[in-house]
Amino acid sequence: MRKSVLFFILGILLVFPFSASAQESVTLSNVTVQLWPEYDDPSMLVIVDFTVAEGTPIPSTLTFQLPADADLIAVASDAGNGQFMNVPYDQPTVNGEYKIFSMTVSAVTPHRFEYYQPISFDGEKRIFSYLWDNNYAVENFQYLFLEPLDVIDLSLNPTFASQQVSNGLTYYDGAPVSLAAGEQYALTLNYTKTTGTLVSQAQTVQIAEPVNEDTPGRVSLANSLPYIIGGLGVIMILGGLAYYFQWGRRSAGSGKHRKRTHANTEGSAEGVYCPQCGARAKGSDRFCRTCGSRLRHEED
Repeated sequence: MRKSVLFFILGILLVFPFSASAQESVTLSNVTVQLWPEYDDPSMLVIVDFTVAEGTPIPSTLTFQLPADADLIAVASDAGNGQFMNVPYDQPTVNGEYKIFSMTVSAVTPHRFEYYQPISFDGEKRIFSYLWDNNYAVENFQYLFLEPLDVIDLSLNPTFASQQVSNGLTYYDGAPVSLAAGEQYALTLNYTKTTGTLVSQAQTVQIAEPVNEDTPGRVSLANSLPYIIGGLGVIMILGGLAYYFQWGRRSAGSGKHRKRTHANTEGSAEGVYCPQCGARAKGSDRFCRTCGSRLRHEED
């Protein structure tokens, strides 16, 4: 019985060091930490992109440490064409001054995780500290900092290696370094910001080009005016022709009716004579105007 317990304890001691050494043996070929202060929230958006080195056993479960006040919002892998797809991960658990979460890497492709971390405010001054503290060796580690809007003073330590402007926004690149397993990388930044405007708010209302009559999707009255006038002209011509033919038909029918009535009246008047004295009478007469005798009509 004692031997069985002893063997069980020795087995546990052997398994745990093996797991720890396997965890530390994983090497990350690239790690880029993007720091976006006051982007869509008055805090720091931290985006960590990483790739495991070639030869890493796949699949591998990686565990990362975040600050205790961090809010993990996404864990994803590159699905191709720069698109990332969410992947399963263990919810962070608090461990002292850190939060720890685990994820499984199933391919040697870029992966990332994102979280928010509070920024210290002192009036218009902002202070933020970032710390990489994980057990993995990193062949190429660097940071990418996005300058927030309305900044009048900025300092980065370690300082940036290059600066570039894209879409009206300024980015700072840190010099790449290599880190041994368990080696930390600390970054401190200070800046003064005169407004509370977020970067995403400015991008929403930003107009890349002035809106004018040639803007795609915009209807121009000047460009459409010739077509409108032409259409009205065609409608007026068709309406005139229809009125002309309709009026002509009515005029012709009325003339025939009047001629027929007049002819009948004249014919009736010419054929009525007094049977007594032979005097000519009008078609409407019932008695002779000369002798007073009753006139004979065809319908009588």
